[in-house]
Amino acid sequence: MSCIDVRGITVGYGEHTVIRDLSLSVERGEFVGILGPNGCGKTTLLRSMTRILKPDAGTVLIEGKELGSYDAKEFAKLVGCVNQATDTAFSFQVKDIVMMGRHPYAGELRPLTEEDLKIVDEAMRFTQVNHLKDRLITELSGGERQRVLISKTIAQQPKILLLDEPTNHLDVCHQIEILQMLKSLTPEITVVCVLHDLNLASTFCDRLVLMDKGCIKAAGTPSEVLTPKMVYDTFSVRMIISPHPLTGKPYLVPEYGVFSNPGSKRIHVISGGGSGTELFYAFVLRGFAVSAGVLSLNDSDAAAAQTLGIRGVFEPPFAAVSSESAAKMRELIDDSDAVVLAGMPVGPGNLENLSVLLDVKKPVYILGSVTDFAGGRAKTLCDELVRSGAKTAESLPELVKMIQ
Repeated sequence: MSCIDVRGITVGYGEHTVIRDLSLSVERGEFVGILGPNGCGKTTLLRSMTRILKPDAGTVLIEGKELGSYDAKEFAKLVGCVNQATDTAFSFQVKDIVMMGRHPYAGELRPLTEEDLKIVDEAMRFTQVNHLKDRLITELSGGERQRVLISKTIAQQPKILLLDEPTNHLDVCHQIEILQMLKSLTPEITVVCVLHDLNLASTFCDRLVLMDKGCIKAAGTPSEVLTPKMVYDTFSVRMIISPHPLTGKPYLVPEYGVFSNPGSKRIHVISGGGSGTELFYAFVLRGFAVSAGVLSLNDSDAAAAQTLGIRGVFEPPFAAVSSESAAKMRELIDDSDAVVLAGMPVGPGNLENLSVLLDVKKPVYILGSVTDFAGGRAKTLCDELVRSGAKTAESLPELVKMIQ
């Protein structure tokens, strides 16, 4: 059942409309991440759920009731909010900051009870700030302050927790700690969180809401939302997306400016065991037209070549280089300006990758050393290539300079 219902809201600042006719439903016990580029309306949406901003049109319901129908104390017992800023104007002790979370339950002059103090202590222990209770909030690091503010909000005992970029300005260790802490609150508490790191959102959130230009572009599980096309259309960044080896959730790696515009140089790369991946990227980045092979389909070089759109010759996993594949490799070599042999494991199954180079009448460059599992034949072929004029490079920058 929904605990938050945003129905067709339009929200802005003065005459500037940020969100227009937006609807969203959040189920009880979910961990929902709100994503999107800067200025798309993420914080504005969150503020409309916390009564900081009143929608110009539409309505927001919390537990089936309109926001305006709650008084301040009633709302504070139901919804806890943690804003972006962790700076505080006054030098309160940590325990005093966390005690502020109990104010919705106190009368005007009623002191905190033993039960209140117990709840405060439990909140500090849960967020691992109890050892800081006598410290001044102004003396703490950003990560420590963030945990203190979350502790204060937990002391409110809310049913819903709304957070605006709780991992902002934190190192990776503190980012993970904060999100693990928030995740552990569900399903007893519903968590809605604005995030920027797509991988952290993918890992910890049950459902993602992707915003762009004041609208919801996609909503669903991380696998449904974080697709290459959706991420590119929203952030204008091409991503390599694959399942995380431990969680199975989408894991995103930027392509970092790889373009498909070929230059004047055509390079064929013979590699294996991951030795060609960096070469592929470096050559494509410089505008070279790259081809590759023969590669086994279970080789990481094959995956890199396919991701970068490189022409290649591929064999099934664990299969030897066939005569047909060798012929295709020769065609790619004939179509190239130069050949690069990267240090790789060589056995009887892929020895043909070296043998074919003996008849090549164009520049051959060798980077690294092959690991010989072919009874010495691979090393013999490499020595013969060098005697025939193949040039060796000690590093990738040196290789690129030689080719250019």
